Amino acid sequence: MVAAIIVLLAAVLLNAVYYVQEKAERTVIEATVLNIEKGLEIEVRTREIRGQALSIRDLVGVNPVSFLAKPPEGYAGVCRKTKAPGEWCFDEATREIVYRPRLEASLEFREPGRRDLRWRVGSAEELAGGHTGGSAVVGGIRVFSTTSFVWH
Repeated sequence: MVAAIIVLLAAVLLNAVYYVQEKAERTVIEATVLNIEKGLEIEVRTREIRGQALSIRDLVGVNPVSFLAKPPEGYAGVCRKTKAPGEWCFDEATREIVYRPRLEASLEFREPGRRDLRWRVGSAEELAGGHTGGSAVVGGIRVFSTTSFVWH
């Protein structure tokens, strides 16, 4: 009887630990994307102040990690064919920053077969295609999600 109670308590504890780990991973992902957005905003404003507003369009499709003081933990550079869970990389073909979640019980991908999250630095015209995200358009460009997903 005591062993059954211990096993039950261990199962409840492990479930709670998994839940907290997943929420922590979500927070890190969201903070990283927010930092990229703020870094993009700083770069755009710097170019505007320097009178280089025409060069702002050159930021479309750049690796957004370049806007960070240091790459996020788990950043592997250019994406390889297979991505490890918890890995950030830059897909040169699509010009997107990619993250492969470690834990995804609370993450619903709305596209069949999708297993990674992606964002792109794009123009306001690209946004007309129905992409969603939380950041404002700065200088005609912004970071937006190219993956349809929802957290539960």
